Amino acid sequence: MSAFFLTSCGEHSDYTVSEFSGDYRFYSGIGEFFDCNKKKKFYVADAGISSKLQETYLKLQVKPKEDVFIKIKGYLKEEAQKVEGINPNLVFVPVKLISVDEDRGCTYPIREGE
Repeated sequence: MSAFFLTSCGEHSDYTVSEFSGDYRFYSGIGEFFDCNKKKKFYVADAGISSKLQETYLKLQVKPKEDVFIKIKGYLKEEAQKVEGINPNLVFVPVKLISVDEDRGCTYPIREGE
């Protein structure tokens, strides 16, 4: 298990930042976070520490689409879609990475959004 303390502040003052734990993966320019408690997948917004989270994931040299378990502070927000008439998506905004563990993760055979 590794501990990381990447943080972002200022831009999140309008949101309630909470602690989350779940599986993170990054591939083809897309970050996904599966919240273990909500049992639901969220796309990671291109905000907060998302680029630093991607770099951390890539440094681990895991296989493409392989999950790593993270503890992280962040929040969920609605993000408008680029196509008119489509409802906004709820996305995850990472604010502070607490820890990364390649050896554990959420253990749910079926995940909402997969």
